[in-house]
Formats: sequence, C-alpha cells, structure tokens
Amino acid sequence: MNGNIYQKFEFYVRVSITMYNPDDLEFTPARMHKIFPSILLILILLPAGMLLAAPIQSMVPGGVAIIELGNVDKTPHFKFRNKPVLVTHLNDRLVAIVGLALNLRPGDYFISGHWDNESALLKKFFTINDKQYSTQHINIEDDRKVNPYASDMDRILTEQKRQNRAKNHYSNKAVDVDLLQPVAGIMTGSFGRRRIFNGQSRRPHSGMDIAANEGVPVAAPANGTVIELGDFFFSGNLVYIDHGQGMISMFAHLSEIDVELGQQIEKGQIIGKVGATGRVTGPHLHWSLGLNGTWVDPSLFLP
Repeated sequence: MNGNIYQKFEFYVRVSITMYNPDDLEFTPARMHKIFPSILLILILLPAGMLLAAPIQSMVPGGVAIIELGNVDKTPHFKFRNKPVLVTHLNDRLVAIVGLALNLRPGDYFISGHWDNESALLKKFFTINDKQYSTQHINIEDDRKVNPYASDMDRILTEQKRQNRAKNHYSNKAVDVDLLQPVAGIMTGSFGRRRIFNGQSRRPHSGMDIAANEGVPVAAPANGTVIELGDFFFSGNLVYIDHGQGMISMFAHLSEIDVELGQQIEKGQIIGKVGATGRVTGPHLHWSLGLNGTWVDPSLFLP
C-alpha cells in the first residue's frame, strides 16, 4: 500500500493581518516586516497534510467514512455490507475508506473483518447523518432518451449488466487516493441531486458533471486499468477504469475514446475527449467515482 499519501486535515487558523496600504500613513513598510515572522510561523504550524489532497470524510449518504484500523503489522480484510472496502495508509495510519450509498438511511453502521487468517471477527462502528439533496429539472429534446422504445430495451438491459459488473469490479492492489480533476472546467456540484427528466422522476445523479467544451481532453485521475468501454444508450461513449480495491472511475458522454479494453493507464493520461453523446443537454463530462460497489461524491477526493 502507498504510504506517500497524506490526509487533508480540518485545520483552521483564525488570524487577521492587514496588508500594506500605501494610502495609510501610519502603516509603513517597516511595520510590514514585523508581520512576516507571524506569517512564517503560521505556515510552519500548518500540517503537511494540508499541502496535499486526500479524501475528506463526509458521513452522509453519498459520502465516505474514513475509519482508523490501528497500526497492526498484519494484512487487513474488512467489508461493508459484504463488499470489500479500500484500505490504505494516510499519514502513517492504516485506514479503511468506505463508500456510503445515496440510499443509506441515517443511523449506526459498521465494517467488519479480521487480520491475516485470524478467525476473530472485529467490528468498527460509525454513524451516518442525514443529508437532503436538491432537485434538478432537466429538459431532454430527444424524448426517446427519457422514454425508450420497446426495441431499445434489450440493448439497455444488456448495457446495465455490463455497467453493474464494472461498478462492482474489485482488484487487490495499492491505490492512489490523491486524485486529479479529470478535465478543466466548472464543477456543477450536481452529485446526489434528484433528477426530473421531461417531468418524470428518475434516480439521483450518481456523478459529478464538469462543464467543458466538446473536444477538451479528459485525463485519468489516477493509475488504473480500463475494464469497460463503448457506446451506451444513456451514457453515450463511456470508459470505466479500475484504480484498485474497488475504486472505480466512470467517464460518460465522451466525443472520443482514446484507450482500449484492458489497457494500463497512468495518472494524467488522456483517455478521451469531452462530448455530448447519450442523454445530455450539451457538452460536459460526467465523472462517477465508486467505492465498494457504490457511487460517492468525487469532489471529496479532489484538492
């Protein structure tokens, strides 16, 4: 497991420093020099983890729980709701990073597991709080993408099975949880929104939409392997990447796919281009991020 990953701390310094104002006759450059040591001291006291990104814990449906496992020199095997969870080191602490499904009810939950081949079952408890997501009304010009024809259903059901397999894929390898934003653009904050297409209710939005022009390159947020791709009815041109230990990225609505099935991908490598394929209102990138078989808010893994 990668030990060179740092946690982002909830660390705040409340300080008020007046910057140099040439119109303030009482505030001189000499007085500014007295402030600089204070600024330097603040920077020194900041945790090193603030300088690098790592997951932010969000104990709500659609968020992630970061659960400390302890410094044990043994191999961990932990699950949440019968799905293996991602285990890695953050600031020399062994932690489980657990995806929390959007349909989870508030309450107490736990992960369970054991060390090496030991039979003793361990449980780590945590509490999920409620969160209310907003509702988004969307008008789709191609009504067939909202109300498919009967002749479309065989294709749709086959694609759903392929996507479900990719979403639940698991490979036991080290994971880099310090992710890159896959495309430059405006993050709409649409994850978790309840969606109404042409007046009809559909499932909550399971990813992040990033507004960008068609043809803008899309980069892999971390190393991984391409485990699924193709032209899908609702998602258009899409790519699934396995980053390891159940962390899966899905990129949808691409105009081009620049990778192949089974290809090994490096962090920052271009995997395709922004497009407007599938059920869309315009060009953008849809990025879903999965953990232990459920989609979570990708913004929690960005700087």
